[in-house]
Amino acid sequence: MRRTLAAFLLSMSAASVTTAGADDGLRVSLLHSEPWSYYSHGGTDAKNAPPRIDGIMPEISKALARETGLEFRMQLTPYARMWRDLKSGDCDLAYGIRSSDRDDYVRYAGHLFSFETLVIGRPGIRLRDYEDLRELHVGLLQDVRLNPKFDHDGRINKHEFRDYETMIEMLLAGRLDAVAGNSVSLHYLLRKKQQPYQHWPRLTLQQTEVWAQFSRRSPRQADAEKINAAVDKLRRQGYFDDLLNRYLGSAKRAD
Repeated sequence: MRRTLAAFLLSMSAASVTTAGADDGLRVSLLHSEPWSYYSHGGTDAKNAPPRIDGIMPEISKALARETGLEFRMQLTPYARMWRDLKSGDCDLAYGIRSSDRDDYVRYAGHLFSFETLVIGRPGIRLRDYEDLRELHVGLLQDVRLNPKFDHDGRINKHEFRDYETMIEMLLAGRLDAVAGNSVSLHYLLRKKQQPYQHWPRLTLQQTEVWAQFSRRSPRQADAEKINAAVDKLRRQGYFDDLLNRYLGSAKRAD
């Protein structure tokens, strides 16, 4: 019932973008987390609200659908499942961090934008350099790729979570010393909680590129070039930067 209603509502706003469930169209897995992809009248929980999909990634999908003439079937998924779907071919397209260990099962279909990968600590936490991380309990997303040194460092006390929202709640409850992730998610969610995070301890790990990524097991390989051309055109026009600025407001995606 919920999926049927979502498909109806989205068909009213954009004929070329629907929710998953149709027989045809490009299957697009979107990260289910604000501000990336979410239900606009219920945060990330659509049980008590009309399931209208909103966020940065759905808007990117709509723009690419307009440019290419392709139908996009959107499905919101947890971070780790998004990558499993790409690897298995259960989705055709997703947007995420470029990582060499995924080269065997994805085709890169255009650079969207970049953000900072960073660690933000609670007030009073010592976080002046990388070595300080080894004294902290750090939250991060399951299966996320943040920085090669950090990713493979077994001396850091890392705690994996399914989504950024839970991770932020654990930080604010004092059950984590710090959280690691992308600057867009961390800034957006801390600002939403009305936290003065701008002055909290932080450590930048690297600048990270986000790409449109096409499954090598997709039966629609010819569409990858169409996506790539559309991404390049929109990036030259400044579409992606304008979109991020609209969602982040005064918050920065890179410090």
